[in-house]
Amino acid sequence: MSDLLWQKPGVAVDAQIQAFLAGDDVLLDREFFLHDIEASRAHAQGLQRIGMLTADELAGLERELTTLAEDFRSGAFVLDERFEDGHSAIEARLTERLGDAGRRIHAGRSRNDQVLVATR
Repeated sequence: MSDLLWQKPGVAVDAQIQAFLAGDDVLLDREFFLHDIEASRAHAQGLQRIGMLTADELAGLERELTTLAEDFRSGAFVLDERFEDGHSAIEARLTERLGDAGRRIHAGRSRNDQVLVATR
């Protein structure tokens, strides 16, 4: 299970609670997941333009976003109730693979921003 945005360090979340919280979000987000990945790519490019990411960090993010999209299409990555939603899944994967650069993908945008962009 990935760490939840609101989870306290060292405190486990019961699997049934996690499944309840994820609810239909994960099912719905599967429809938008590839769009959400592309929105994250565009956002990362903007972060690099304003100096929040280096060129190397941007290259790493773009590489991992491409890999994530390929893994999702092939079934190697499954968006399920381990994640609250698609946004959390993207950020968790990038953070797992890239550390701090992956965490910064969320800088300057809210969850509402992410939903609006992915659904347009």
